[in-house]
Amino acid sequence: MQVPLELKLNYLSRRIQDLQQLRESLERDDFSVALKLGHQVKGNATTFEFPQMTHLGLQMEQAAKLQDKVSLSHLATKMETAINNAQALFQAQFPLPQSLH
Repeated sequence: MQVPLELKLNYLSRRIQDLQQLRESLERDDFSVALKLGHQVKGNATTFEFPQMTHLGLQMEQAAKLQDKVSLSHLATKMETAINNAQALFQAQFPLPQSLH
């Protein structure tokens, strides 16, 4: 099944929002957001055709279970980079018309 581009872009945007919540929760030593986000990404990133994020989600879930704040911060940065790269790739492949910028 091919996932429409709009759904992929929405998925990536939601993950960026999730990463902001993750970073805020880590400042409070709250690992529940990391556990939830890691589990969700592990389970649905491949469906949206982002298999590299599936592995990051698994690692994030494991780090959350260990309450490994340093690894979670590093993984959040790696996931943000993967998201930014995917968004840039889509923008290069499917540029928006000037009227939509």
